[in-house]
Amino acid sequence: MVPLPRLALGTIQADATPELICWALLEVLKRQGCEVQHFASRCCLVPRDGALAATGLSSRHLDSWLMTPEICRELLMHGTASGGMAVVEGRYDAGCRAQSGGSLDQLCAWLDMPRLAVIDVCRLEPCRLPERPAVDALLLDRVASASDRCHWQTHLESLWGIPVLGALEDLPRLRSAVSDLQPGAAVPHELVQSLGDGFERHAQVGALRRLAASRPLPAPSRELFGRRPNRRPLTVAVAYDEAFKCYFPDTFDLLETMGATLVDFSPLHDEQLPAGADLVYLGCGHPERYATELAENYCMTSALRNHLCGGKRVYADGGGVAYLCQSLEDAEGHYSPMVGALPAIARFDPASAPCQPVELALARPSWLGQVGTRVRGYRNSRWRLEPAGPLRGLFAEPGCEHDMVGCFRAVASCLQINFATQPGFLSSFFQPLEPAEPTSAVVAAP
Repeated sequence: MVPLPRLALGTIQADATPELICWALLEVLKRQGCEVQHFASRCCLVPRDGALAATGLSSRHLDSWLMTPEICRELLMHGTASGGMAVVEGRYDAGCRAQSGGSLDQLCAWLDMPRLAVIDVCRLEPCRLPERPAVDALLLDRVASASDRCHWQTHLESLWGIPVLGALEDLPRLRSAVSDLQPGAAVPHELVQSLGDGFERHAQVGALRRLAASRPLPAPSRELFGRRPNRRPLTVAVAYDEAFKCYFPDTFDLLETMGATLVDFSPLHDEQLPAGADLVYLGCGHPERYATELAENYCMTSALRNHLCGGKRVYADGGGVAYLCQSLEDAEGHYSPMVGALPAIARFDPASAPCQPVELALARPSWLGQVGTRVRGYRNSRWRLEPAGPLRGLFAEPGCEHDMVGCFRAVASCLQINFATQPGFLSSFFQPLEPAEPTSAVVAAP
């Protein structure tokens, strides 16, 4: 058993979100000198990473649908290796409307986490309270004042017998400022500081920290990070700038554990790829906001085409897929030419549905995996690919044919895949490829 302070924080109300009160809690814990790591309870990239603004650390992910209990424990311990606290945010099953994929309740059982339930008091009716939640403590959201917090605290503690350890007021201006943030935009630290100020007035931080430290964790195995480095060197060029900055940190950590060298570059600002790059990784982001700048960086689009024409590999997901296409159509219907590695038009849908968990089998081989290999992830429906030529889908399931496509040595996925949950795919990054005939067939849209 090892000491690892940890808390699960989630809502039991279907239309409520624990996001703001979670940011406020992280901010207050950080002020008290606690190194705190935020985890999401599903492997979906969040549209607003307020945890980064509060803690200085990017959010990490646990997922009971994608991971075993042992891998969850290992990733939890790995993410808090500096000796701090973990806060795992999500929705309890009682607050989900037919949500599938990872379960916060299952994670609590696997990781023996103390449970905090966030209760939005504006959604409560005093005579029709929800069923008593199976949690250790409550946090109240959107209280009108200190007296309103006392009213609800007395009411809930007497009826449910669960202590209230903190509250956040309605703060309409701050909530409006959060709502106005574009998905993917950096959350200003000043905004998170103001949320922390509001939470600190009503919080029993000492009691929260004692609750977090009340249960030791069984020592995890070294299933992932105990691997020996791969003897074959691999240099991965990672796209990272304003347009591409959404990745799973555990994927990068595991690549480095396996012996890869990661070098970042900017498709927006750089003129060439990092020297010696074996594989280019184009992650998720918002290329639709920078389509003109990406299209005008002719040197970088040429460098990517030359990389592929020389028989080297590219992996892309989400917004990276759109960048590889012949052209990109934004929400206003404007087209911009992109790299041209995929014979397709990428159409952006700002009103897309939330990410949904899918499990599909590869129907065609690629350097990522052989026929029959099963792929698990969350479908990102913000981008829809329309073939503009012979687009080679790697899945055969109806309606999912273009969720992953391959062209030359580019593999592009509309699924968000945390490779730490499926490390066999990362092993394929290191596998030597058969020599490829140089090709000049990669062309941009006219």
